[in-house]
Amino acid sequence: MLFVVQFRDDPAMRHLRPVLMAAHLEFLRLNDAKVRVAGSLRKESDDRAVGGLWIVDVQKFEEIKQLYTEDPFWKGGLRASVEVYHYVKAFPEIEKKV
Repeated sequence: MLFVVQFRDDPAMRHLRPVLMAAHLEFLRLNDAKVRVAGSLRKESDDRAVGGLWIVDVQKFEEIKQLYTEDPFWKGGLRASVEVYHYVKAFPEIEKKV
């Protein structure tokens, strides 16, 4: 099943993003079978990130919390909150690159 996971960063902890980035990217690489798409959220393309978004492919909803709580951004205190939504893809038979 597909889920959208939306993170909000703690503005007071934004200094942690560059410190944790290499470990965060390695985490995403190691979990690319589940985290199908990942990226930062910004007001404008050249603004600082205010959070992140993942599209996750897992069998059970409970697997999502287990996954994101192991992310260095979460463990390191950058993230302030998370919201998880079931995602139903329109035209599921069509694969498109993001």
